[in-house]
Amino acid sequence: MSLIEFDCLRKTLRGRRIINDLSLQVPSGILFGLIGRSGSGKTTLFKIFLGMMNADSGDIYLDNKSLISNKKYLRKNVGFASQENMLYDELTLYENIKYFGKLYGVRRGEIRQRAEDLLNLFELGHARNLLVKNLSGGMMKRANILISMIHNPKVLVLDEPTVGLDPLLRDKIWEYIHKVNNLGTTILISSHLFDELELNCSFIGIMTDGKISKIVDARDKGTFTEKSLRKMLEAELQNG
Repeated sequence: MSLIEFDCLRKTLRGRRIINDLSLQVPSGILFGLIGRSGSGKTTLFKIFLGMMNADSGDIYLDNKSLISNKKYLRKNVGFASQENMLYDELTLYENIKYFGKLYGVRRGEIRQRAEDLLNLFELGHARNLLVKNLSGGMMKRANILISMIHNPKVLVLDEPTVGLDPLLRDKIWEYIHKVNNLGTTILISSHLFDELELNCSFIGIMTDGKISKIVDARDKGTFTEKSLRKMLEAELQNG
């Protein structure tokens, strides 16, 4: 059974249909990549999923529960890390963890334990008392993903998690993303980098004109070489 189901979503902005009867099922426990040209609707879809924007019609279900009509359930079970820094620069990393833990309704004792577990997972224990403004670019990316996991969500949404990083740091960030996925967390990832999605995701959804035009099983290396998969994705985007 699918963990996440998008059911006939529609959204019109300024007279333009941004999300066009979009339906999608995402199985539990996978890395699902989303790719599309600028204006294809990726950002709007994420905003609706995260409760930042209302859909005109349709619904989104997580474990058969509506996220659109149950914001409390959404808040408890979905985490989000933007491509921009979401943390408070003048607080230490640990102070940010405590603040966002309280914001998500995590109990004090649980916050301490989750903080230790996540600092170890993301190898940021040495940075716990550093001001966020003094973190390096790679550490900042890790810290933002760490914060999005403080309430132990079932689903993690990552928007361009490696943007602005050099290739070595991008590879390192993907290592941490896989660590999170190995805990059983379902991850939705928006990226414009073909090679990263090919190498790391189970499935890739190609978004054109407000809907998912194709879903590629990126695990099937017997059918798709990296080169042929890239050509398929590029062709689909051009046709859209």
